[in-house]
Formats: sequence, structure tokens, C-alpha cells
Amino acid sequence: MNPHPHTGRLLFPLAALMVIAADQVSKALALAAWSGTSGPQARLGPLRTLLVHNAGVAFGLGHGRPVLISMITLIGAVATLAAVCAGLRAHRRSLAFGMALIAGGSVGNGADRVVRPPGPLRGAVVDWITVAGRGPVFNLADVALVSGTLLTAAVLLCSAALRRDVSPRPWVPHSTPGPAPDPIPASDPGPAPAPGGSPAPRSRPRTPSAAPAPLRRSPPGRPARW
Repeated sequence: MNPHPHTGRLLFPLAALMVIAADQVSKALALAAWSGTSGPQARLGPLRTLLVHNAGVAFGLGHGRPVLISMITLIGAVATLAAVCAGLRAHRRSLAFGMALIAGGSVGNGADRVVRPPGPLRGAVVDWITVAGRGPVFNLADVALVSGTLLTAAVLLCSAALRRDVSPRPWVPHSTPGPAPDPIPASDPGPAPAPGGSPAPRSRPRTPSAAPAPLRRSPPGRPARW
């Protein structure tokens, strides 16, 4: 798919709003249906619903450390702002969608941190999904965060590999054989010196003598001319 300059401006806010709406609606339904009850309430294949108020970070980590939770919340807000800026400038649909998943998941959990008890920046996140009744409990915002991170990393790695493959290679001039040089004539060393030290006289080259003119035959009755 060819990149388009307006892809991020159109796809990113739409996908991010859909993630935020799905996360908040699912949390409200979970609270309305299972608030005050304990244990798994329903089962959907390998997934089970278990309502938990998570005062830690994603997947229940950092529980009981309010200072750490506040710092992570602030870092998450900065990361969300960076994801928004990158998503609005993205020219590819896959990258814009990955950034929308990250931003939407961050805003979904960040809203719980702000508005839910015990207080701002320390509010408990509503988690309601678990796998086969074991392991961490999470929500749709956590799923969007993990999926968006994996998708964005895959897109960036593929783009880097593609740029490396199509990058121009350095030009190396090819040597072309030129015309063969003229043979250097051998220098005439001249005649060898005589035993007395003086050079021997040069002998002139013999020129072929002119051939004798053929005799002219006189017609009969006339003496031949010599």
C-alpha cells in the first residue's frame, strides 16, 4: 500500500476513539453486571470474566506502591502524547493503526487512574478478563496496548529492512581496455667498437643495381642496334 500524507489524520483518531469507547463500555458493563461478586462469572472458550479493581499497572503489576503508580501514570501520559503525534504524522495505515491502539489503550487505562478511587493518578483500573481462570487479569485497553506495540515494532523493522535493501550502492567505475600502445621501436645500437677503441665504420646498405635494359630486336633487314 502506497503511503498517503493524510492517512494518519483520518485513520488514527477514528481507531483510537473506537479503542477508548470499547474499553470504557466493556468496563461499565462489567461493573454493572458483576460488581460486588467474587470468582469467575462467565466463560468464553479459554477466556473467563473476573472483575478486579487493579491498583497496580498493566496485568496487576506494582500493586501497593502508590508512588510508583503515579510515576508510571505520568510516563504513560507522555508516551500517549508521543503516540498521538506520531500517529497523526504517519503515512502508512499499519503504522497509524498501531499508534492508535497504543494511544487508545493508554487513554482507556489513564481515564481510570484519574476518575476512579482512591484518587487522581492513583485510581484503580477495572480489569475483567483472565485466561482459564489463571494468570493476570486484564482488560481491552491492555490488549490494545500489547497489540499496538507489537504491530508498530513489526512495521518499523520491516521498513528498516526495506530501506536497507533498496539503498543505492556506491558507484564503482569499470575499467575499459583502451587502445593498445604503439610498439616502441628498438634503438639501433650502432656498430660495435673496433679493438683499438674507435668505432667501426658504418657499412652502407646495399641498394639493388638496376637491371640491364633488354635488347631491342631490329626488324628483318636492319642491323641490330647495340
